[in-house]
This record gives sequence, structure tokens and C-alpha cells, in this order.
Amino acid sequence: MPTTTTSNYPVSLYDGDDANGVANIVAMLIQQNLENYPARVKTARRMPRPVTIYSTDTDSACTIVFGTDEAVVFNDVVGKPNVTVIATVDQILDVSQLEMKAGGLLPVGFFTKRGMKVLGNILTHKLVVKGLLTHTLSSLRTISLVSVV
Repeated sequence: MPTTTTSNYPVSLYDGDDANGVANIVAMLIQQNLENYPARVKTARRMPRPVTIYSTDTDSACTIVFGTDEAVVFNDVVGKPNVTVIATVDQILDVSQLEMKAGGLLPVGFFTKRGMKVLGNILTHKLVVKGLLTHTLSSLRTISLVSVV
């Protein structure tokens, strides 16, 4: 199981070399994020349940399980995620460019041109975030953890 260490919170691919493209992209985004913003490790540790990201254009998914000591990215859906993002790879990359403050609780990136595009995609159901209303904090924290800005 390959592991990439970020200060004191490793991000690993459970499926190693067999990890799908979405798992690789998500693991890389989280790794970069935690390396650039080590304070976000605290946010990762506060994620109570898995998060699934499903790519509609590649028809593949990954699930991120945030533990107290590491994050593990699995192929497909694992466990009972409280947040599921259903989007294209381009939409996932757009979300990764949204600036978040206060551990994800202040979504300042939504007030930009790119942020308005993401919100428009959510409102028109082109980008679906299951759990957005029932698990709002986890949804915002997910954005914060994949955001590299």
C-alpha cells in the first residue's frame, strides 16, 4: 500500500498500483493540500465518516476514510459515506480550486467566477453533493480538504 507522508498525517492508496484514476487524483489533491496547509490535518481528523467521490465521465469512484492518524483512499464505495460527490473530473478539479477558510466553515471560494460556476452546476444537478444539506459541515470540510488553494 503506497503511502505519501504529509508532515504527520499520511495519505495512502489502499489499492496501491491498482488504484483507479479518481482515487489517484483525490489522493494527490489531499496530499498537496495537507503539505501546503498542515493546519488542515485537524480538519481531516474531524471527518466522522467516509466521503465518496464518483466521476461520471470515467464511471469510477473512490472513498476517502479519514482517521486520526492517516487518510486512506479506496477504489469504489466503501463503508457508509455521509457525503457523496457525483461530478466530472473537470468539476472535481474546479472544486479543488475553491478557497476555503476556517477549516472549511467559510467557503470564500464560492464568491468567485469559478465558485459561481460550481454553485450553478450544483443548482442544475450537473454536480451532485449528496449530504450537502444533511451533513453540511462534512460537505464543506470535504471541499476544504481537496482544495489546493
